[in-house]
Amino acid sequence: MRTPLSKRVRLAGTICAACMLVMASGLISGSAFAQTQLGGQRVATSSGTFLKIGIDARGAALGGAYNTLVEGAAATFYNPAGIIGRNGLPNAHFSYAAWPAGIDIGEVSFARPFDPLGGQIAVGFAFLGTDFEETTEFYPTGTGRTLSYSDFLASVSFARLFTDRLTIGVSAKYLREDMGSNIGGPVTTGLLFDAGTIYEMGYRNGRLAITLMHFGPDLSPNGTYTSHVTDSEVSYSTFSPPTLFQLGFSIDAYAQGPHRVNLATQVVHPADQNETLRAAGEYWLQDSYALRAGYDFAADELAFSAGLGLRLHLLDRDGTLDYSFTEGGNLSAVHRWSLGFGL
Repeated sequence: MRTPLSKRVRLAGTICAACMLVMASGLISGSAFAQTQLGGQRVATSSGTFLKIGIDARGAALGGAYNTLVEGAAATFYNPAGIIGRNGLPNAHFSYAAWPAGIDIGEVSFARPFDPLGGQIAVGFAFLGTDFEETTEFYPTGTGRTLSYSDFLASVSFARLFTDRLTIGVSAKYLREDMGSNIGGPVTTGLLFDAGTIYEMGYRNGRLAITLMHFGPDLSPNGTYTSHVTDSEVSYSTFSPPTLFQLGFSIDAYAQGPHRVNLATQVVHPADQNETLRAAGEYWLQDSYALRAGYDFAADELAFSAGLGLRLHLLDRDGTLDYSFTEGGNLSAVHRWSLGFGL
């Protein structure tokens, strides 16, 4: 029995799309490798690097290849165009990550329809915090004082469907970085912006996404410090925010009965480092149970990630529960947990 022409055409299209993903991965990773030295010259030229850490467990399990797939409230931290999601209903999202060196990271976000502008609005709050003993060149074993370091981010996003396939979103974010103010250290504050799009291709859930993240004025710590060289008061230098340009693509490479396999890739061009290629795969069983894996081809550490996902029903509301594991290499492994549910 011959396969109908329409199915053969769809199968050929899927194979071509998968081949394009593989070819793009090889070409771009080769380009990123060739530019490592050039990109390395930009290391440590930006501030607010906390913004680069992905907190959501699903996104982390996909190695960060996530700007086409993120939906709901969590999208305020990844791609504001995604906050509409597939149903546009009110929802909430919570995440926690156990980062190496005893650093705690978490986020909470909420999204709901905003009828006056015909779109969806989301608010999110993220934090990072840790304490450690102060050391100096004169007291390398410690001064006896404990230094507290923290980051706080507040985000407001709005997204709207401009056509039946194109969604555009924007975010405004307030960042506060406290570098030991409890012992006289500086505090940095700044206002940053995000913009993102998602285009539905209309074939096998194919999506294209473009995001520009963390752009805005330079970040400058407040106050001054005493120079041990000149014995004078010196103002802190200003640094650019960690701006990211990201181009992503995802597609259902296989969908048959209860089984579905989604492939995703994402090119990331940071302002302060070499280009990065991320690639991921996600297997769904009955659209309820997920197995994920992702890889960052330009990362020296924290390159490989994997995770699990579950769609469930909580108090008459649809919800999601996700877990991810990121290999730490010379660092300790990173574990993330996320919970999302409708309101």
